[in-house]
Amino acid sequence: MPLAAREVVPLGSDWSFHLGDLPAGAESADFDVSAWDKVSLPHNWNRMGGTAKRREDYQNVKGSGWYRRGFPTPDKLGNRRVWVQFDAASVVADVWVNGVHLGRHAGAFAGFRFDATPALRPSGENVLVVRVDNSSPREKGSPTADVIPMNGDWPMYGGLYRPASLIVTAPLRIAMEDFGGPGIYASTTALENGKAGLRVLTRLENGTKKAAAGKLQIRVLDRDGRVAAASFVPYRTAAAGERAGRSEVASELVLASPHLWDGLRDPYLYRVNVRLLDHAGRVVDEVEQPLGIRTMRIDPQSGFWLNGRHIALHGVSRHQDRPGKGWAITPDDIAQDTAMIREIGANTVRLAHYQHANETYRQMDEAGMVVWAEIPLVDRSASWYSETTTEAFAANAEQQLRELIRQEYNHPSIAVWSIANEVNLEAAKGRGASNARPLLERLQAVVHAEDPLRPATLADCCGTIAEENKPGLDSVAGITDVIGYNRYHGWYGNTVDFLGRDLDRLHGRFAHQPISISEYGAGGALTQHTDDPLGGPIAAFGRPHPEEFQSHLLEDSWKQIAARPYVWASWVWNMFDFSNELRLEGDLTDTNDKGLVTFDRKTRKDAFYFYKANWSQEPTLYLAERRHSSRPYPVVEVKAYANTETAQLSLNGRSLGEARCEVGICRWPEVTLDPGENRLEATGMRDGKRISDAITWTFEGRPGLYHIRAGTLEEQRAPDGVLWGSDVFSKGGEAHFRDRPSMSRGGEPGPVRPVLGTRNQAPYGSWREGDFRYAIPVPNGRYTVRMHFFEPDEKAGVGTRQFQVLAEGREAARIDVRREAKAARTALTREIAVNVADGTLDLVFQPINGPAIVSGIEVIPK
Repeated sequence: MPLAAREVVPLGSDWSFHLGDLPAGAESADFDVSAWDKVSLPHNWNRMGGTAKRREDYQNVKGSGWYRRGFPTPDKLGNRRVWVQFDAASVVADVWVNGVHLGRHAGAFAGFRFDATPALRPSGENVLVVRVDNSSPREKGSPTADVIPMNGDWPMYGGLYRPASLIVTAPLRIAMEDFGGPGIYASTTALENGKAGLRVLTRLENGTKKAAAGKLQIRVLDRDGRVAAASFVPYRTAAAGERAGRSEVASELVLASPHLWDGLRDPYLYRVNVRLLDHAGRVVDEVEQPLGIRTMRIDPQSGFWLNGRHIALHGVSRHQDRPGKGWAITPDDIAQDTAMIREIGANTVRLAHYQHANETYRQMDEAGMVVWAEIPLVDRSASWYSETTTEAFAANAEQQLRELIRQEYNHPSIAVWSIANEVNLEAAKGRGASNARPLLERLQAVVHAEDPLRPATLADCCGTIAEENKPGLDSVAGITDVIGYNRYHGWYGNTVDFLGRDLDRLHGRFAHQPISISEYGAGGALTQHTDDPLGGPIAAFGRPHPEEFQSHLLEDSWKQIAARPYVWASWVWNMFDFSNELRLEGDLTDTNDKGLVTFDRKTRKDAFYFYKANWSQEPTLYLAERRHSSRPYPVVEVKAYANTETAQLSLNGRSLGEARCEVGICRWPEVTLDPGENRLEATGMRDGKRISDAITWTFEGRPGLYHIRAGTLEEQRAPDGVLWGSDVFSKGGEAHFRDRPSMSRGGEPGPVRPVLGTRNQAPYGSWREGDFRYAIPVPNGRYTVRMHFFEPDEKAGVGTRQFQVLAEGREAARIDVRREAKAARTALTREIAVNVADGTLDLVFQPINGPAIVSGIEVIPK
């Protein structure tokens, strides 16, 4: 039921839509739209991502789209006002009613509204027209040239992708022209001695020609609708035209024995209800908003505190898109996301990199999540056509920040307002200079003015230590009250064990500023697997992205984060895979695959269960690598994620013993598989109950048989059907893979140049070089070792790469790859016979002149 004196009419159906620009006059009421498509809101016109090959319905048009529908003038309108409200339109929207231009909104993520009353017909049908434009901002003159974001690792979908409605109000009303906000803003100002101090700010607008006076009735309602606190506050507003008839009324309330909003433990919600009474005591407007009574504090040493209780915040980031739907998602879609985030045991969510739907924040309130809320100031602090921040650019960033804060102010889940993400990334890549600090300082001041009780934050990627920066790259650390660091150690550079040292260094350097990890993560492809996540380099910007590598990096990252209590929060990037029209990575196209869950929300990756074992109280026992079901090697490690102290493992009914589970990980190293089917079952005890999990792997070979692709994380099946595994059991040397495929125009991998002289490319996709060795577990006996080589350097001459191979401590071969293969990038095979007596085949590749090299190793029992 609508609240008194305010009527809301949804505008979800009966829209006509045309993709592409139209000639002048398309906004007029009599323009012919008979050929337009029939659509409902939410709606967007772009579709991409989530598939191995580019989607059959792929659509990435940038430009304008037109929407049109009719609506009747409300009966007995009198002096009431009619507003058209859009919960979002991407990116720039122009709105007309009956051919009258009501206004333009610039920004893809915030709600906005216009007063349509002057354009309405006295009675009958009105025509509402919206032109939405998601053109690229990279060209001067584009309608989005000064509208943030300028760039980002996600597509800017176009359309009216959130709901729209008509709102009918009295001329004297709670503010409708307040950056899209509700007009009432409630906060907890004190929490002590069993009482809560509350402040409610109400903004009023008077659309009449006379000054108005009356009272505000302010009530705090508990979950059951009972009045927990109330007050009447007088108000007086000027007439329209005098300060635009706007005024503010602040009221203070005290709530005895408050029921706190206490995060996951008890996310209790009140409602604050404000009624606007005229001089005769009649209700002329009414607005209601959520209220959670809580205090939050972030300390640079001890981290995050909620209601005086320390909480270690650990969680995930979320993008809002879905395959096929893009941004045009429903409350049920949001609810599914929220349920998965709760299932993993997260207690905080970073809603990146923009303002999400109001429904999302509402669900975060109800779930007890602590939220990082953000505006889309990403990669750059200036438009593409300017070296420095223009006033138009800065004004748009400020507008979007004020919209975010006012529209979502009343959500108790929100802990921080983020003003930027990786804002100097382009400069760090050498694409121009960054002078972000003046804009960020301006936005920090906006946060303090709009909401003194919540801190400002930002996510920093680059150039943190100012004196270490190259010219043109400025440091943004130290500006905001608190900060987040986006750190992908082990993925985009360095090694994963550098994360802890990096955090300690930053904490010591900026001791006054509480720090968090706003992003860390790795890609994870369901169909790509590795037998050793340390066996080769990761192709962060390409392929492969083995699921097991994602798990390895996140395991090691979390151990380092969890050991540092001064990190006030951390967020895995990302909870779900999401779309990006420029990526050809992992096993997907147009998709960022760093999610813990697939884009379609159907599959939880292994790493999901690692975090669930560490974060959730729900009994968890999960055998990892279940999608790595065809095993190339006879000796493997078995791993489970569990929140049990120990776990038992059996293989085809035989006990393999007990393992301790530390940081959620239980390991059984050097498990020998049976030829054919292997059923693994793990069991454990949690809260006095037995829990278990089982998977089946198939070992395709026989004991002692190996086909090793040296220097790579990627398995590959050869033309003869043999499954070659990734690099294992190696020590030393450097791993390399051959040229990676590039994106073709059709959104598929282009061809890779083959090694000559062989049909079987499986042993030649990568190599290990230097001074290195292999220790391969095998049963005792005699073996043929077949080694595969090629010279990757086309400029290498004869004699520039000479080395010897030692087997079981004895020289077995001397090799000059360039001489024996006759040409570079040409296959060479050598065989040696080896007798193993100690259960391990030892192979040493020792340089003589230039580094040793090998690209494939076959171990074949005789």
